[in-house]
Amino acid sequence: MNSLKNNQLIYNKNMKLELRIFICFLITILYINYTHYIDKETDTTIVNVLHKKGLEGFEVRIINDHTNERLELTDTLGSALAYIEEYSMHHDDLVAFDLSTGVKVASSKQGVGVIHTGYIE
Repeated sequence: MNSLKNNQLIYNKNMKLELRIFICFLITILYINYTHYIDKETDTTIVNVLHKKGLEGFEVRIINDHTNERLELTDTLGSALAYIEEYSMHHDDLVAFDLSTGVKVASSKQGVGVIHTGYIE
């Protein structure tokens, strides 16, 4: 009889531990889903480039899953390409835009500068 009570106590303790582990697992899953939902609201895949009449020059931006920010403004395409070339060994997500048209004109990809034609997709 005494051993039956001891077995029940051990079983209850094990069940409580398993329940705690399961609750921690559920909280973790809910937190991951919540942060994923919040990140979707601040999606950085859309690039807003200023389109004002008379605006000239080139803008170099870093665009990835974590950030979308302006790094450099230049007067010439050559300066923008030089900036991309200088930092492309550290970043493969640099993009240059023509501010007068909004066209993506260059980017760094695996350390190599790539010149683009056409409009932003």
